[in-house]
Amino acid sequence: MKLKTGHLTYCFIFISIFISGCIATQQDMLTLESNIVILQNQLSDMQKNQADLSLQMEELNSNIKFLNAKIEETNEKFTIFGQKLDDTSIEFTNKLSLLSEKVTKKIDETKPTPTQIYGAAYTDYTMKNYDLAISGFQEYIQQYPNGTLVMNAFFWIGVCNYEKGEFSSAIDSFDKLIELYPKSEKIASAKFKKANAFLKLKKDSLAISVFEDIVKNHPKTSEARQSSSYLNKINQNNDRN
Repeated sequence: MKLKTGHLTYCFIFISIFISGCIATQQDMLTLESNIVILQNQLSDMQKNQADLSLQMEELNSNIKFLNAKIEETNEKFTIFGQKLDDTSIEFTNKLSLLSEKVTKKIDETKPTPTQIYGAAYTDYTMKNYDLAISGFQEYIQQYPNGTLVMNAFFWIGVCNYEKGEFSSAIDSFDKLIELYPKSEKIASAKFKKANAFLKLKKDSLAISVFEDIVKNHPKTSEARQSSSYLNKINQNNDRN
């Protein structure tokens, strides 16, 4: 219990008056002693309260320290947990990347080779599946533009179109081969097929021009001999007309 300063002052004045008084009765002395006892009790209560307060402060400080330690420990656990999440995320990303590489590798392993694509297209041609054959040869050209069989693919696309009766498309394919690969072994054959396509389209003058080119520029080929035969027949027909 806290003793107010005013009360203490009053008590001390009271004591002074009695001490300094010329006449002090027995009753006055008893009263003074009683007041002194009261003051001592109040002082004792104050000291006890202060001791209790100090103890409470120590307990409070101890509790605060304990809570701070717990908070620090919790923060550390969150940090570790966060790191574990990062590790898990990185591990998951790495595993996903590895899986993607394996899948890509597997796809590459199962992906048909250039020869397989070309061979399948040529098989379709021999079985007269001309649309499938054209699609296969075009796939080969698109995926392997620098492939060794590209010139052959152009040639067989032209042949497939010719067999389908699409003579203009056949001529376009043969022209691509002639323009892009003038030294190809298929040039004479492509020109001969081109000339026949012109005949089918009733463009005899263009056909004659191509036959003459074959005889002149590819004289030792079977296409040159056939071209000469066609030219003779055409000339004979013209003479009769």
